[in-house]
Amino acid sequence: MEFVEGKIEEEKVLGGLVFPKTLYPPKDGFGREYGVSELVEMVREKQEWLSRLLQRHTAVLLRGFGIRSAEEFGKVVEAFGWEEMEYQGVTSRLKVADRVYSANEAPLHKLINFHHEMALIKQFPSKIFFFCAQPSPEGGETSIVPSHIIVDKMEKRVPEFVTNLSEMGCVIRRSLPKEIDDGAITSKTWKCFLQTEDKDVAKQRAQQRLPCCSINFNKDGSAELMYGPMNPVRVFGERKVWFNSILGYEEDFIFTFGDGSAFPSKALDTYRQILNENCVDIKWQKGDIMLLDNLCTQHARRPGKPPRVVLVSVCK
Repeated sequence: MEFVEGKIEEEKVLGGLVFPKTLYPPKDGFGREYGVSELVEMVREKQEWLSRLLQRHTAVLLRGFGIRSAEEFGKVVEAFGWEEMEYQGVTSRLKVADRVYSANEAPLHKLINFHHEMALIKQFPSKIFFFCAQPSPEGGETSIVPSHIIVDKMEKRVPEFVTNLSEMGCVIRRSLPKEIDDGAITSKTWKCFLQTEDKDVAKQRAQQRLPCCSINFNKDGSAELMYGPMNPVRVFGERKVWFNSILGYEEDFIFTFGDGSAFPSKALDTYRQILNENCVDIKWQKGDIMLLDNLCTQHARRPGKPPRVVLVSVCK
């Protein structure tokens, strides 16, 4: 059985490559239906080819295979043979099946900005799977963008800003609420995130688990994580990528240069413009599975209307 390479309306050609690469079930004149058993078999047979395809295009969409549940999605993930990784982060997730978690449960009317999964944790996944169990009736697209394209465009349009980031680094301050806030993008308290109520233990775990990080505790019970200085641009293999976002959520994030000075508004406007010019908004169909190279591709969630169910799985 062979995958059929196809197209979707939203795709773009970026850096000379189709983004994302879309694969459909084999063409069968007898009307055979392809489901989880057939897809698992195909993935096992073509695992090396699929890995090369992902490395080249950084995003692969599997459409038309009729995957129906979280359990079936987990079986497809397992077929790729990559080591399982537990989700760790400051957003609330539920484990719904083996290797499968809910996506960020923030209210659907809110935008979730572009980011790499768990980019502010030392042990971040190399790959992330998405599965659409229920597409939103309006909006709710998952938007993706190649991070090496962002670096290339930023170096050309705001070279001084990129040089200053490289020389001074970026400092990120992230607030964690005093109580779990299901209405926020960053919803976990420091006690929940670091799995302790002891402040000394929390400081140790922040230093152990998070890159260049310290934690400050506020009198009201909230806390602030401070990362950096560090360069948001990193190199993985042959690609230089924009790995750490410089966009936050209202008062929850503050970004400065390493010396404490603010980012120029022109640079931030250019960054947003480059994201919007080069991203692809995936209009989900029920049963879709999308695989991203988490080292090279950022993702975001567009505002939408319920019901919407998109599940995730992350691999080391």
